[in-house]
Formats: sequence, structure tokens, C-alpha cells
Amino acid sequence: MAHTAKTNKVLGLFENTEHTPPAMNPAIKPPEKETVPTVFVKAENGTQFVNIPFLMINEQAGSIMERFHCCTCDKCVAAVTAESLRSLPPLVVRVKRKSDAEAVNRAAADARSEAIRIITKAVMFVKSNPQH
Repeated sequence: MAHTAKTNKVLGLFENTEHTPPAMNPAIKPPEKETVPTVFVKAENGTQFVNIPFLMINEQAGSIMERFHCCTCDKCVAAVTAESLRSLPPLVVRVKRKSDAEAVNRAAADARSEAIRIITKAVMFVKSNPQH
């Protein structure tokens, strides 16, 4: 079976193991390098919890939506985020200090390929069933 241009793009999603930042959808704001991302939740004792699936969606959804020419309005971004969060297994990492950020990076790296697959599926669902 011959591969089409679209097939090669989809395969490229799964084969891309480089750690280059994707082109982000303007509706999805990546965290600043020096600030604590909104996916962090602070506890009273100073411990922070990182929602890895939400972090992965913020990192990957914008570029995947653009690759598949999906609408990037607020409703569609919210729909992709909600659909992805429903399908991704929960994974929360506890961080006590900035040096523990490596645990977040390891967990995100381990979950990246599955997250891309699920986000792509969510994008295709939202594209075929737009909310507007």
C-alpha cells in the first residue's frame, strides 16, 4: 500500500523523537521558562503537583491542530483539551523544589508518544464534529 502525503505526516508525528519545541497554537500559551506553569498546583506545605497530561496537551495540541488544519478557536481548543484529558491516564508528579523538575521531564518524556496519539485522535474527532 502506498503512503500518501497525509500518511507521511501522521507517521512523522510518531517518529519525531527530537526535542524541538513545536509551533504553538496562539490560543495555547506555553509557560515562561522562569515562571511556574499553571499546570502546577501548590499545596500548603510548599509541595507542588504537576498534571503531566495537561502539560502534554499544552505542549502538543496547538501544533497537531495546525498540522491537521483543525479550527483553532477557543471552543475547538477547549474541546480538544477536554477530549484529550478524558482519554489520557492521570499522571501527577510531586515536586518539592526546582531541582525536582527532572522528574517532571522524565514523566513527560515517557508519556509523550501516547499523548501525541491521543491528542491526534481528539483533534480528528473535534475536526469532524465541530462545536460551531
